[in-house]
Amino acid sequence: MKNKPRNIEPPESPIIISLEQAIRERRSVHYFKRGSRIARAQWRTLFELTSLSPSSFNFQPWDFVIIEDEARKRALRPLCMNQQQILDAAAIIGVIGDKNPHRRDRAILQQFVNNGYFDTGVRDAYLGAVDMLYPDEGRRIEHAVGGASLAAMTLMLAAQGMGLATAPLIGFDVRAVTAFLGVPRDYLVVMLIAIGHSALHELPRQQRRPFQEIVHQEHFGHAPE
Repeated sequence: MKNKPRNIEPPESPIIISLEQAIRERRSVHYFKRGSRIARAQWRTLFELTSLSPSSFNFQPWDFVIIEDEARKRALRPLCMNQQQILDAAAIIGVIGDKNPHRRDRAILQQFVNNGYFDTGVRDAYLGAVDMLYPDEGRRIEHAVGGASLAAMTLMLAAQGMGLATAPLIGFDVRAVTAFLGVPRDYLVVMLIAIGHSALHELPRQQRRPFQEIVHQEHFGHAPE
């Protein structure tokens, strides 16, 4: 019998498990099956779901760079503390935050008018409010990181639901990776996500802090009833 060809794209995977199961089973995977691929249709489904993430004013301050080429992954790895996931995963996703909340503000706020949320007077008031909410570089970084991080979590849960494994990575040379990905100055690289198929070599999940420790009632330090 002839050997099966490698790197054949699998068929599209719909969401195959419940949201609760995806949350409970999602892991930051350390070991990926080398040589696996993600189909074009899977990418489209994954990012259509990711795009439904919440954001301030619905400004959607996120972009994504997919790196699948083996030579590109080999070049990226030294910039990421030589983490093996960079090579073994089917792809690396650069999660990019947008520091310019004005980039699409007029068009997006007009959508609120078109969809009946408010009138043009409120739209114009919100246009001015953006400057008050994001007056300086620090607040604009918060806007970019917060929005892109929400999208990244949606992406990882959607991937889990599609039978894919992920690992968020923050161990990398920010300046070097920014240049490697060609990210403009008014954007920033929030994280990288390794994505592919798990090699099923993971150790047991690390314990999480219990309900009584992480939840506070009315004031910080007050135990919930």
